[in-house]
Amino acid sequence: MSKYIIILVFLSLSVFSYADTNGVKDEKTEYKEALEEYKQNNFALSYEKLSKLYLSNLSDAKLNFYLGRSAYETGHYEVALGAFERVEMLDSNNLRNRLEMARTYFMLKMYEDSENAFKEVLENPNIPENIRTNIELSLSKVSKVQQKSFTYAKIMLNVLYDSNVNYGSIGDYQYGGGTTPQIEEVADGGIEAYANLVNIYDIGNKGSFAIKNSFSFYTKDYFNEDAYDLQYFVYAPSLLYQGTNYLIDFNVGADLMRLNDARYLNTYFIAPSLEYRHTTTLKSIFGVKYQSKDFTQEARNDLDANRYELSYSMQKILSPRSYIQGNVNATFERKVRDGNIYVDFNEYKAYVVYANQFTSVFSVDAFAQLRNRKYADFSSGFGSTREDLGGLTNLNFTAKILPTLRANLRGSFEYVDSNQDRFSYKKYIISFGIVKVF
Repeated sequence: MSKYIIILVFLSLSVFSYADTNGVKDEKTEYKEALEEYKQNNFALSYEKLSKLYLSNLSDAKLNFYLGRSAYETGHYEVALGAFERVEMLDSNNLRNRLEMARTYFMLKMYEDSENAFKEVLENPNIPENIRTNIELSLSKVSKVQQKSFTYAKIMLNVLYDSNVNYGSIGDYQYGGGTTPQIEEVADGGIEAYANLVNIYDIGNKGSFAIKNSFSFYTKDYFNEDAYDLQYFVYAPSLLYQGTNYLIDFNVGADLMRLNDARYLNTYFIAPSLEYRHTTTLKSIFGVKYQSKDFTQEARNDLDANRYELSYSMQKILSPRSYIQGNVNATFERKVRDGNIYVDFNEYKAYVVYANQFTSVFSVDAFAQLRNRKYADFSSGFGSTREDLGGLTNLNFTAKILPTLRANLRGSFEYVDSNQDRFSYKKYIISFGIVKVF
């Protein structure tokens, strides 16, 4: 009898063991299926599946984030906020989660919390411009509810070293049948400052339209080479319209450049763009631009030109802390009057940028660009039509000092190889400073 009891106990334990193992397998399968539904924007199904899993996975930041997003998209805002708050405790560096919390606060009519959360994300200098515009638009909606417009400012102050202030040539070059000595590189240090003031106001009945006004100022003052000091002012108002999966930005503007304390260049531009969201992590950005360039110094008015640009970018959110973006750009510049042969050109550029918020304190972004520019006019002196191949890379490190104050270290290297050697050069710039958001 005892023999049969032992056999029955053994079989019972085996069945329970199998059921337990099979249950774990089913949970993993359920999570995988929920994630597939989430990626396909089937949020009702992903919410249903994740709701069954989260109680046994409270310490899984990714699962809770997907639950929060699914809950938000299906109107379960209290559940969404709870999920995002768990992610915040597990991963406080998660900028995307903070952004989703801000959106959820707004839907729950917690407007002050929403504004503070949006501002916290906006203070990070590494977020891409299109996401910055989306955040500004969201803040305009929060401000409208509070019967005010939203305004913020950013200032930057750097000390820099430039290895080739005057774009000196790499070596001697042939011109007019003879050899002309190279233009020696001149290195210098300096101070640069940038300030930007943005005001945005929601004007749509349902929060779809907004007006954005942006004022920017940039100055660079070299310690010794005053001839290359410059000041740049720009005013760029925009009319924004946000749809379900897209954002239209109709941007116009005017700017002024001063060189060595004298008016040098005025431009006027129209630059509409369209951002389209393919999925929750993939976006396309299309842009066109027309710009009229008017050189204010009479000696340089042979450089006056009309400029046309077409651009396309694809942006991929790699993780809640990082993204990568690629861009291709075509530029065509045509002179207003005959004169300087170095005006009419076609230029094609491609770049990639990668950014990562590694910790709550440190972040990095890297940029690399290739370009090809070919001028239209023949130079009798060089006996050729000028064509430039160029590359530019920069690496930027940012460290948070205070909630709205960051230290910034940037290094860049630029190289141009021209078939007309006078225009071949290389230069690197190193800068260090602070960025403050108000």
